[in-house]
Amino acid sequence: MRRILACGALSLLLAAGCSSGPAPRVRKALPPVPPLAKAVARTAKTWLPEEEKGRPAPKDCSDYVRKVFLENGMDLPRSAREMALVGDKVGASQDLRMGDLVFFSGEKVARAVGHVGIYVNNGVFIHLPGSGVVVMESFFSDYYRRRYLGGRRVIP
Repeated sequence: MRRILACGALSLLLAAGCSSGPAPRVRKALPPVPPLAKAVARTAKTWLPEEEKGRPAPKDCSDYVRKVFLENGMDLPRSAREMALVGDKVGASQDLRMGDLVFFSGEKVARAVGHVGIYVNNGVFIHLPGSGVVVMESFFSDYYRRRYLGGRRVIP
């Protein structure tokens, strides 16, 4: 009888050790943000209305992004569609890094690039929406999450 109890207790201990579940997923640390990416984010923020220094307003989202990068010595194409072809593709939204370009479909939810912004950090991007005023918004809002098409890394 003791032997049966001892075997049963051992079985319970062994089973309890296995029931702890899978090991937690450890996320790989991202490399440090390049100084140029930080400079681009700082420049992008200077276009916010509260920071505006009397510059002429950009024509549209791609004009805004292009001007921000030009101020930092990088010449990007003029349209959002052309910008979506430069740099390296960023695989997943959680891999976005400061200074990356983020692309969205236009007015209707479609697969064609119609809007571009600059990823700042922690799920926030900065862009010039149809209102004509530069704003910072959550990347994870329903509106932008549904329209997100991908990101491009133009700063190595």
